Amino acid sequence: MADQTRHPAFVETTLEALTTIDRIMTPPESGPAKASPSALYAYAVDPAYDPAPALLDILDHDAAVQADFERLLSNNARYHMPRVAAASSGDIERREAEGCRIAFRPSKADPEQIYVIIETHADAASAPEMLFIRFTDGRTRRTTLPRPQNGRIQLLLERHSETAEGLLDINTEVYLK
Repeated sequence: MADQTRHPAFVETTLEALTTIDRIMTPPESGPAKASPSALYAYAVDPAYDPAPALLDILDHDAAVQADFERLLSNNARYHMPRVAAASSGDIERREAEGCRIAFRPSKADPEQIYVIIETHADAASAPEMLFIRFTDGRTRRTTLPRPQNGRIQLLLERHSETAEGLLDINTEVYLK
């Protein structure tokens, strides 16, 4: 069975259906901000989706929405890398899951930068397009990935960026979609 989430028509139809459900199910009175299922789904599966700041704020602070989003990621991610079992609490050199490896290499040109090298067994057409980092406090951060070159996806990150620190932290979980 083909991966239906890779087909734009399927994603567009699904998002339209979820938006309709949101409109029908949302009461007219205003109250605390809520995360719509369609917005959460779009954020999880569509690399072109630009989330509203309110959605990211809800994802940062609402435990129920965080749990829903984690289930959504678990059901849609191609690869999941749980917390790293390591003898020390320091940074790691790589993360691995069946069919996928992420390696970290310091930049020789600038010690304040690191290379993140993602290798999968997937062909270029089904290579991951997004990386999600789930922090221990429930926050999730997304990075849109470039297309693979010679079977590898490579990122150059500032060593002290939230993404780099999250990837290197043994206590975070990583999802690739």
